[in-house]
Amino acid sequence: MEGIAPFAAAFLLISVMELGDKTQLLVISLSTKHRPLSVAAGAFLGETAVTAIGVAIGLAIATTVPVLYVRLISGALFIGFGAWSLRPTAEAKEAEPEETPRSPFFKALGLAFLAELGDKTMIAVIGLSGTLAAPLSVFAGASLGLLMIVLISIGLGRVLQRCISARWLR
Repeated sequence: MEGIAPFAAAFLLISVMELGDKTQLLVISLSTKHRPLSVAAGAFLGETAVTAIGVAIGLAIATTVPVLYVRLISGALFIGFGAWSLRPTAEAKEAEPEETPRSPFFKALGLAFLAELGDKTMIAVIGLSGTLAAPLSVFAGASLGLLMIVLISIGLGRVLQRCISARWLR
């Protein structure tokens, strides 16, 4: 049933999960180098597109799989993501990035879309929309939570840009 409870659950869960996530760091980084409005619009659109895909997947799963199984599978996926993030990784050699002439909007859109695709927040949206049977409320709550984090990240990026020399930001 659509309502304020699924909206609030999605908003709070996604907002907390997105704090310190790779997408937040990406937006902070991009906002130190590009116009904030372009980065915010691109990142929000990319994240919202992934949220819409997650809601659609959750809705499709909910119509074919019992809710108990959706809860168990989404819980197992979260545990799996947690275990995966604890594994030691080999340090990769940093390559010199090639600068391509793309607009900040499309750069932020593409990078945010790819960063969120299959991320823990997408899994959460799938689980919420599959178990709460409120796809519009979940989509709206998750999208507004993501927008809030994007705007906070833009602000942090602008502060960093003023406080840290350009040499350190590259």
